[in-house]
Amino acid sequence: MSLSKKIIYGSDQEVANLLKSKPKLDVVDEYGYTPLIQTAIINSSAKAKILLDAGAKVDFPDLTGRTALFWAADNNNFELSQLCLKHGADPNAYSSGAQPVLVMPLMKKQQNVKKLLTSFGAKLDFAQDFLNAKLLGHSFELEGRVDIVDTNNTFIEVELEGFYLRFTLEIIANSLLNFKNNFGAKKLRKYFPKLDIILHALQTAIDLIQLQNYLINIDHFLNKINSLLEKNPLILPISFGGHAITLIKYHDWFIRCDRGEYGAEHGTVIYNEMSYPTRLTKILCRELLYKRQHPEFINVGLANHLGLQPKSTLHLPVQKTGNCSWANAEAVVPALMFLLLYEERGGNPKDCEQEAMYFYNEWVEWDKSRILDFCLQSLNSTDPARRAAKVALLTAILFQSCNYNNQNDRDKANKILVILKQPEYMPILKCYAKAFNQDSDNILWKNFSNYLEDFGIDMDALLSKI
Repeated sequence: MSLSKKIIYGSDQEVANLLKSKPKLDVVDEYGYTPLIQTAIINSSAKAKILLDAGAKVDFPDLTGRTALFWAADNNNFELSQLCLKHGADPNAYSSGAQPVLVMPLMKKQQNVKKLLTSFGAKLDFAQDFLNAKLLGHSFELEGRVDIVDTNNTFIEVELEGFYLRFTLEIIANSLLNFKNNFGAKKLRKYFPKLDIILHALQTAIDLIQLQNYLINIDHFLNKINSLLEKNPLILPISFGGHAITLIKYHDWFIRCDRGEYGAEHGTVIYNEMSYPTRLTKILCRELLYKRQHPEFINVGLANHLGLQPKSTLHLPVQKTGNCSWANAEAVVPALMFLLLYEERGGNPKDCEQEAMYFYNEWVEWDKSRILDFCLQSLNSTDPARRAAKVALLTAILFQSCNYNNQNDRDKANKILVILKQPEYMPILKCYAKAFNQDSDNILWKNFSNYLEDFGIDMDALLSKI
């Protein structure tokens, strides 16, 4: 039996005995992790100590660049996090996607682990910069990469597209809860009972996705998984063929949220009635969640198996960028709100759709403004390198996402331009002018140049200095 399997299935003593044969400790195993990371995945501080005492490198990463401390902190394991830190683990380490260790404890409000990490030197502003870049990128549907600054004052790239699915669910649930508790949402309080149902469903999805880490020893968690799968409504976030969509089961309804290519052709949110609802068993749900699926089964086979009969669609826009996990997790909000409204009232489904989309759009606009304002407010309290990185991100929002003919976008653009018109940031505007001014028919360039001219920035003068 390999060291990793012994860690997963064996006792502490069996792991210690196997180490007498001096196996390699700092290697990526058949599961894609290091032996030390496996001890963090199964939450075994005792086995981690055995490996560390035997000479395992505490910061040796897995294929995604995450260390054992990442996993211990993500699992809210204070004892194991402390053990790693006392063996010299870097509290400011970041993954290959530039995600700092502190991000998940910060997002999940794991106060004890957060305090532990910061007491060992983890920098809160580094984690917040990553979160802010990701949130702005997803909320404003930005493409490309942006820089943030690590704790060594080095610029590192954050990919604006793509998110861990669980990370996305955590952020969306957290945003909805903050929205509900915000004074500006009080006019929508009649929808709050239904929002509570959606929030509970999202939390169940978060709990189910979290258990993906443990499925190499699924028997220990089978009862918990099956209990979660009894919830109604039930959100099933699934991945297949490099794509991520969200399925929702609610009584005999089966909803597919897919704002990618499939959704563009068939409908971004499709409400199906199941002819054979009893076939959607817990076994099938577990396979959808935890086993790799073939696109043909998801797109064709599942519909045949459940006898899906399309009854209605909700007209959410197709995603602009490759953030499928974000777009389709976000889609459950209007998708469920519509269904809950229609269940309560019946009548004209168009009225329920309009109300669901009204609630959704109010939340999305509030969330965009909230995240943008946080970024703007943080500028004065940051050092020059971090401030320059944030201003570059703000410029990307202005260029890619602010429609000149939309009043909400104009309000956001005006906030950004107050910063951009400062002389120290003119080089950023010059870079955009140099890159895009030749494409005068491009709508993005027209929006951009109109905004600059409205703010008294002479485009001809700007171009002449290139």
